[in-house]
Amino acid sequence: MALRWRFAGLLLRPRMARALARLALDGYLANTGWLRSVQTGEVVDARGEPMPWATYPFVAFIEPRLQKGWTIFEYGAGASTRFYAARVREVCAVEHDAEFARRLLAVLPANARVEVRARGSPEYFAAITTLAVAPEIVIIDGRDRVRCGEFARRHVARNGVIVFDDTERAAYAEGLKQFTTAGYRQLDFWGISAGTDQNRCTSVFYRDGNVLGL
Repeated sequence: MALRWRFAGLLLRPRMARALARLALDGYLANTGWLRSVQTGEVVDARGEPMPWATYPFVAFIEPRLQKGWTIFEYGAGASTRFYAARVREVCAVEHDAEFARRLLAVLPANARVEVRARGSPEYFAAITTLAVAPEIVIIDGRDRVRCGEFARRHVARNGVIVFDDTERAAYAEGLKQFTTAGYRQLDFWGISAGTDQNRCTSVFYRDGNVLGL
């Protein structure tokens, strides 16, 4: 209740009210699709197209660097699966929620697939091994992420990168150290994401000679 009164107080200040209106209607929140995501409850950009539920700075970084010939593997399917499928050769994702996967499969293009595996099962972690080629990018945004990272490091392409979402969470700290031990460097992208109001971090782990040129 106190937060609501504070916000109401801001709206009573003309300069602040105008700034907030521009931010939401013709500024960052509108241009990124944040406002549309809040209104629709979907992870979309300003045009209503699906996008990764990662931080906006990361999405802005990765989109122009994606290549049509790449393969991407995702731990955790969703709007990102559709986003990447429109920009690369192949996307494969593993998902623990069968009903969610069923709904997603109905709208996926032919170059994307989702495998349903039980959370925490050996089959969930090993789903990455079903790819015919090692993926250029592995996205970790599903369950049991630290364990997913172990498999990602073993099976990503030699010049590939690993994207780990929500690295601000203390629960992942020890697992993230394993990337450094394995010779990876970390590039962090802090910011908000579709429909959220908390500062989050999406991190890219990379080595020399990687596909992103980092």
